[in-house]
Amino acid sequence: MRRWTNFIIDNALLFLILGVVVFALCTLFLKNLNIEAFPDPSPPVIEIVTIYPGRSAEEVERQITVPLEISLAGMRGLHRINSISLYGLSDIKCTFSYDIPYIQARQEVINRLSTVVLPDNASPQIIPNPMGEVMRYVLVGSRDLMELRTLQDWVVARYLKTAEGVEDVSSYGGFIKAYVVEVKPENLIKYKISLSDVIQAITNANVNVGGRAIDFGSQYFLIRGVGLIRDLKDIENVVVAYRNNTPVLIKDIGQVRIDNIPRTGIVGLNRNDDAVMGIVILRRDAKSIPSIRSIKEKIEELNSHILPKDVKVFPFYQRGKLIDTVIHKVSEIAFVGIILVLISIFVFIGDIRVAFLVALTVPMSLVIALGVMALRGESANFLSIAAIDFGIIADIPLLFVENYLRNTREYSAGRRSLLQSTQEVGWLLVLSVLLVGICFIPVFLMEGAEKRIFAPMVRTYLYAIGASIAITFTFLIAALALFVKPKSDETHLVKLLERLYDKVIEKLVKLKGRWIAMYLIGLCLVSFLILKNLGLEFIPKMDEGNIYMRIIFPYSISLSQTYQNAKEVRDILLSFPEIKTVEFQVGRPEDGTDPTGPFNSEYFIDLKPYSEWKRFKDKVDLEEAIREKVRKLFPNADVNISQYIQDNLDEVMTGVKGENAVKIFGDNLYKLDKLADEVEEKLKKVEGIEDVGVFREIGQPNLVIEADRERLAAYGLSVEQLMDTVSAALGGKEATQVIEGDKRFSLLVILPEDLRQNPSKIGDIPIILPNGSYVSLSSVAKVYFTTGASFIYRENYKRYIPIKFSVVSKDLAGTVKKAQEKVKHVKLPEGYFMEWSGQFKSLVEALRRFVFSGVLALFILSAFLYILNRSVRNTLIAMSGVLFSLFGGAVSLFVANFPLSLSAIVGFVSILGLSILNISFMMTAYKEQVLNGLSPVESAKRAAKEKFRAVLLSCFTASMGLLPTTLSKGVGSQIQKPLAVVVVGGMLISGGLILLVVPSLLRYTHVEER
Repeated sequence: MRRWTNFIIDNALLFLILGVVVFALCTLFLKNLNIEAFPDPSPPVIEIVTIYPGRSAEEVERQITVPLEISLAGMRGLHRINSISLYGLSDIKCTFSYDIPYIQARQEVINRLSTVVLPDNASPQIIPNPMGEVMRYVLVGSRDLMELRTLQDWVVARYLKTAEGVEDVSSYGGFIKAYVVEVKPENLIKYKISLSDVIQAITNANVNVGGRAIDFGSQYFLIRGVGLIRDLKDIENVVVAYRNNTPVLIKDIGQVRIDNIPRTGIVGLNRNDDAVMGIVILRRDAKSIPSIRSIKEKIEELNSHILPKDVKVFPFYQRGKLIDTVIHKVSEIAFVGIILVLISIFVFIGDIRVAFLVALTVPMSLVIALGVMALRGESANFLSIAAIDFGIIADIPLLFVENYLRNTREYSAGRRSLLQSTQEVGWLLVLSVLLVGICFIPVFLMEGAEKRIFAPMVRTYLYAIGASIAITFTFLIAALALFVKPKSDETHLVKLLERLYDKVIEKLVKLKGRWIAMYLIGLCLVSFLILKNLGLEFIPKMDEGNIYMRIIFPYSISLSQTYQNAKEVRDILLSFPEIKTVEFQVGRPEDGTDPTGPFNSEYFIDLKPYSEWKRFKDKVDLEEAIREKVRKLFPNADVNISQYIQDNLDEVMTGVKGENAVKIFGDNLYKLDKLADEVEEKLKKVEGIEDVGVFREIGQPNLVIEADRERLAAYGLSVEQLMDTVSAALGGKEATQVIEGDKRFSLLVILPEDLRQNPSKIGDIPIILPNGSYVSLSSVAKVYFTTGASFIYRENYKRYIPIKFSVVSKDLAGTVKKAQEKVKHVKLPEGYFMEWSGQFKSLVEALRRFVFSGVLALFILSAFLYILNRSVRNTLIAMSGVLFSLFGGAVSLFVANFPLSLSAIVGFVSILGLSILNISFMMTAYKEQVLNGLSPVESAKRAAKEKFRAVLLSCFTASMGLLPTTLSKGVGSQIQKPLAVVVVGGMLISGGLILLVVPSLLRYTHVEER
């Protein structure tokens, strides 16, 4: 490296300019860097919905869900297939392995769907993943709800789909326009016309045809037969039959009007009880910032010159605001972190120019790292930047500069000191990148959600470390050669600390081997004892700055009653001054994109900034107050409180709407329901578990109209004719569609509402016979009430019932273990079994993988250190840094009252490399002293004193670099806090242990002759 250092010094000005140019270029690249609020930890999930109108859950399962599951089975990379069958809808989620690209998984599903044949022309559709939701908006204006919904479906949604990255725009609320023919039963009897004849006549009257082209003289004409229905008058004049040579028209047997299809969902925003909402969903691979910018531009265009002047698109939730908050918070953390690093260096070095140059390498390294990410098309997020220790990035140039300053006392400032420093520590600093990379092997070998969360952070960290090495041996050396004439004296603080250290080290370095062994064993035992009692959790919950609440009422409740209940809940929520916006939705969208029923209500609650809060100290207290008031108002309702993004993620990860779930598998729905009640009661008694609830599968009231085939045959009727009457009478039968320009609206045939709303009159509905006479519905069918399945859950082709729950204690693993102890006493029939899913399952799987990857990393690390040292003893001494880091991190978590989580484990991994590097520096100095002829004890003392400032400075600076992250509060700061606590406390404690324990270990270092 001497040649390289001489080359840098000879061309110092050139390398300074080169460093500035590279920094400037990377700054320009940052314009193309995509920033996400949080990493998306979900696997590729392809969701398929199939609408099968009017069919019960059992019928949907039998006719739609099972055939689709059979067709989808065996796809490459398919990890799990979940399905929900409910009234009129089948929803299937295919979860693929993380190594399968989303596009490939989607295409695989499309290929399989093309081969399946479903009854009644049922058509499965792939819908977007809800994790891509970036915006919710409402249409506001003086128009009625039907006009607003029409504008939403046919103008706004279509236009927003042209925005960059948008996969779909879903509609919710309002009234969907339809043309309706309300047939009077008495007129059917009068004209002796069956309902099937009416439906067929309307269908036949709405058609266009094409003919062959024809020449008229010298011109060429195309032949078009135009017969499409255009308006209400065309419908009224449709001929149904002829009686006494006189046509019977639609207007003779009923009333034609514009109405709406039956509502399945209602939306409200704040005091607006009934609104039309749109949800914008991005593609999985879309970049948020350019996509959100494009969506905003499209909304401006819609509001300015596309929509009517009295109608506007009003966004009330934008993920872009969350991204802006994250960018602001990251910038603040980075600025404070760099300033703390600068102050730390100055305090220990005493030269402001040197401190500034070393601190300058941090933003340069970070900008270069982000520039590389922008060039590679990678995205940054809050965790990948805020969890980077700026102090550790600064440690590489800091250790070099500290060594350079020490050499200037002997050789003076300039070329010779730089060459000597490069020779002494250069190779160790370069190898430190490889050392850090080996330590991060457990993170690289992570799978699933944890890899998606932490891998971007590690990549950014390694890019920054690599950039720091490059800057140190180019830009920094050039700057030191040109500008810095350092002071030879140490600061008063360092001198004071060195005097104290000299007194301590005189005694510690002479400790006998057995005392050292006992000390190390004690550290090991204390570390494991602390870690064992910390508790375990998967990943801390991120604070999104909002609340997402779901209230499930009894399954027999009507949509209108749920709507009234939801408005009462809305009033409760708006009574809290901490709440800014409340959007509520009941039921489900008409397109089936949310598989639920009229009993379901959901509330998106946007919060004011925490600085404006007065009554509650944090969001947890507010959630408890909300939960208490809602449960007091609706004691029999199931209340679940989560967050917007987290709610979608929980459903993706568990297959149900819940953070964790116990799944009981079996075939009999009634047995499953009974077993679920037992499990629910036991879970409610476990301390630390909240929001326990069973997703009921039984309890849906059904009005059954069962065809009597013998009587139908006796009257000359077909089952289809009977079912046409039933469909039109009770729900409306779609006969055809009316095309208005580029819009399409259903044309429904219905019977009067009084027949549909009065159960006692249903049996009296007339059925027209082929001879023109009629019989009542009850004459050819059995009409009765029963209770059936409301939902049928399936996973991997087997039925199950889920019992969802949330863990509010800090010890996820311990709490679930207590729950398992209680639940194991539930006796399951033969063929039935139980599984635990959600965060607990993810934690267990992640820890199992980490044990393997951790052992592998320690083995590779040991081998690497052995290759460097050529000695088992030296390798073991260097590996003591693992124990010191473990102890320091464990004590830090204990003091901060944090459980052990994957975030904390990544923190442990982050500090291993620096601890081992510091020990390696001390061993190198020790070897030099021994080779100079000093005794082992004296060599250990001198090596410790020589490297005292370097070790102290590197550990203290590393701690200060992440101190702002440790102290940060508010949106998004929770995931990286355990990591930051481990790094800040772990580096300080492990640094102290290195200075106190390693000198006595150095006596056992193997030293080879030159």
